[in-house]
Amino acid sequence: MKRLGLRVITTCLLIGLAGCTSSAGSGQITADRPVAKPIDFNEPTTPQAAEKAHPVGDRTEQALQAVAARGGRIVAVGFDESANVSRALFISSDDAGRTWTRRQLDKDSLERSQTFEGATDIAGGPAGFVAIGDGPSTVLWHSSDGTTWQRLTVDPKTLRKTDYLRAIAATATGFAIVGGSTVGGNHLVYWQSTDGVTWRRTEGPAIGLKQTVPGEVAGDQIVAAGKTVVIAGNLSTPGGKQTDRLQYWYSTDGGRHFRTAAVRGEIATDYSVYNNALAVGDGKFVALVQGTGFDEENNSWDAVVVEGGPSGASWHVAATPWMLGTAFQDIPGTLVKAGKDWVATTQVTSTTVDTTVAVGPTWAQLADGTDTDSQRGRGTQLLADSVAIGNDVVMVGSNDRTGSTEPAVWRYAEARVSSIALPAELSGGRPSSYVRNILRAGNELVAVGDVSGAPTGWTRTGSTWQATTLPGRKDAISTSVLNAAATADGRVVAVGERNLPIGRRAAVWIRGSNGQWTDADSPVLGVGARSPYGGPSAAAVALGPSGWVVVGQRQDGTGHVDAWSAYSKDGKAWIEGVGGKVLPAKAASDDETRRTAGQNLRTVGTGEAGMTTVLAVGSRFVAGGDRGDGTPAVWLSPNGSDWKTVVNLPLAKGVHSANVFGLGRLGNTLIAFGDYQRQDDDSDGGWVTWTSKDGGLRWTNQIAAPTKAFAAELVPVSDGLVALGNTGTDDDTEAAAWFSRDGRTWKAVPVPGERAKGRGRQGLVSGVVNQGKLLAVGFDVPPAGGGYYAQEMDIPK
Repeated sequence: MKRLGLRVITTCLLIGLAGCTSSAGSGQITADRPVAKPIDFNEPTTPQAAEKAHPVGDRTEQALQAVAARGGRIVAVGFDESANVSRALFISSDDAGRTWTRRQLDKDSLERSQTFEGATDIAGGPAGFVAIGDGPSTVLWHSSDGTTWQRLTVDPKTLRKTDYLRAIAATATGFAIVGGSTVGGNHLVYWQSTDGVTWRRTEGPAIGLKQTVPGEVAGDQIVAAGKTVVIAGNLSTPGGKQTDRLQYWYSTDGGRHFRTAAVRGEIATDYSVYNNALAVGDGKFVALVQGTGFDEENNSWDAVVVEGGPSGASWHVAATPWMLGTAFQDIPGTLVKAGKDWVATTQVTSTTVDTTVAVGPTWAQLADGTDTDSQRGRGTQLLADSVAIGNDVVMVGSNDRTGSTEPAVWRYAEARVSSIALPAELSGGRPSSYVRNILRAGNELVAVGDVSGAPTGWTRTGSTWQATTLPGRKDAISTSVLNAAATADGRVVAVGERNLPIGRRAAVWIRGSNGQWTDADSPVLGVGARSPYGGPSAAAVALGPSGWVVVGQRQDGTGHVDAWSAYSKDGKAWIEGVGGKVLPAKAASDDETRRTAGQNLRTVGTGEAGMTTVLAVGSRFVAGGDRGDGTPAVWLSPNGSDWKTVVNLPLAKGVHSANVFGLGRLGNTLIAFGDYQRQDDDSDGGWVTWTSKDGGLRWTNQIAAPTKAFAAELVPVSDGLVALGNTGTDDDTEAAAWFSRDGRTWKAVPVPGERAKGRGRQGLVSGVVNQGKLLAVGFDVPPAGGGYYAQEMDIPK
């Protein structure tokens, strides 16, 4: 039934949303004259080595994430990203999944949609179909017949800003949703509706949906049979080791009251288990979980079958089928009963992600039904959800064989799985581009970012921006560019991260003075974890006379995330940064041996420590970030390789927490900036600056924009600094800029051009002084789509 929630919406869409909060500061400086016409960034058009190694497809991202049936109609949902906008994707079939038609939201719903949305689950019942999803906020959609869809307007008291939805099911009385709330500690929330339009919210603990011991609880799956409703989830208890355990709740009165189910046997105490594929069949409730299964000898995680009986009141391991286990990691996917057969799927992670389909009337009789041509081999194939149609099964998901994520549908019929051809309109669209930085490299202007997930560099040529795909793209490896810096002789260093099938690496690209990009490689960029699930990622880079410094964070693979840095004299050889006191190594069996040895780099809280920005100050370096406890901090290094000093930054009165997003300099004054929150889940915070006149040892702070503002970058100009960002909240922001002569007092600067304001999201992300003007990069994403552009602004005086 419900899939694992394999979420593949392109994460770069979140860049424009993060911290989109604030209003202008006090006062305003006016512009003298109109500016030049904005210039959009091109996408690569010429064949390149990177493109030959990894085809680009249509450079748009679409995927199916859930499927449901009602009567003879099947509806699958997911997301469709095109032109910097993500929308829910709806398709339907009336012939058991053989052919499909794209369906649309009504006009009013399109106008009310946010620019980043996607559907994650769907259920079909007597009152039609209901889909749930998310974006900047949680979303519900309803259709009486599965063809015309309406985006619901739900009472904010029923669906709150702090709520999230995880799974939906059709029940005997309508629909039920399980999710949670982050208020007062993470806890479950339950929603019910008879018609799919009007909903009633109930706090989970009040009806028995609560954890058995203290910890973070999640409800991820829900199924119903008659008046019995079963919810499956996980509980993570406090502590440094893996403590995930299964949790089940069951109701025999249609969901009015729930009881905590018993989990018996070694799986209740000895397993670290994840994920649930929950189903009902043969008069009992059944689930797939990820645990130590058939291939225990190789210590791989396999799909394990657990059964909960006719009411879901008591669960135990029923089987560890060899078909659901390999020497690699097998993640439970979906489970349905179709006629006499169980059809179970798993995702197998090796160098790429492949799908296994196992079919049989009993767990001991499961046989391989995988379509090897479409579900294994080149690229990643994700099977997200399945639904039984009589004796057949329709399965939905995605693949990335074209170089872009595309929707995929498979059918199990007549004892075989086959791939279904989908119409072109399900996967076509206009590429989405994202620009992170614009900078001057010698006599050239260079920008870095990506085009639909492909890392990209642009060079200004006359009145156009010529795009080049950066090298190093490979199947099953998502790569992102996050920051860049330039040298006076025309070189550029861009950094980011590579998410591997298992683990991650810091990514570093170098553009030579001849304009050619190369992919830097060093063991240091992938060092730091004896577990394959760890590794470093790079968030920022600084180039100074004493060398190059890359900063970010590193996962050790056992739950710790520490700050991380790497140093190079010239970009050829790299060493990993250290931090203050060297902590003694512990026993080889102790997880601490996988962590950084530098005390100043280790997280001091339960969160994630990381350096988010770095600045060269002569031969010294200053980095900013979070120490893992929500405290903004700066690290100081005399040489770029040893962070000998770490300083916590003060918080202004009434501020609950803050972060450091960037650094700047005015003469001998250092400026750090970031955004702040006055309380947990504060969506109306603003941005704040800190200044230091003694090299970073002592700091004072000043709120620059009191509410609803976000600053992305500080640009040095002749008489001070210009901060670029946006104002507004969530999905309704406008481009904004501020000017300061001292880094403490900021005044708003008008941003010219029609693309700087209006419905949807607008903002400025980066800038550089060019021929006496400020050349700023901005984005506009109205409801119908948008992109990134560059335009001139007068420099404030």
